[in-house]
Amino acid sequence: MRLRTLAAAAALVVGAGSALAADQSIDLSSGIASFTSTSPVLQGGDDVITFTNLAYGTYDFLLTFSGQWLTLSSASVNEVAGLFIGNGKVVFGGVEGVGNSPFTLTLVGNTNKSIAQYSGEISVTAVPEPETYAMFIAGLGALGFMARRRRLQA
Repeated sequence: MRLRTLAAAAALVVGAGSALAADQSIDLSSGIASFTSTSPVLQGGDDVITFTNLAYGTYDFLLTFSGQWLTLSSASVNEVAGLFIGNGKVVFGGVEGVGNSPFTLTLVGNTNKSIAQYSGEISVTAVPEPETYAMFIAGLGALGFMARRRRLQA
């Protein structure tokens, strides 16, 4: 009986390990979203923030963040590495690039302070498809043709 209880307790501890992470899901449907850490910060070595409710497609993105009492080893959005300065009392960083939705921010590091925190903002703008540029050029060509035809008739 004790062995069964011990096995159940061990299973709960292993299952709770993933629950320690402060992973979040943030609504990005408006094209801009803010985020703030939730406790515990960087437990298990990383925090993952997924930005959802954005139509599938290719977007330019810009993410900025700042934090306190963090020691980061990496910060990335959809595997695009970001830059950050400072570790410890104050950390500033950002990631920019082009990627497909959904976007996922992964902060990897640790902290030894219970007061550690971070916050930031992401904004995205749609990247036009090549067909959009082709239609734009075709429209300019048609306007040029009409202007030339009108000039010749006058």
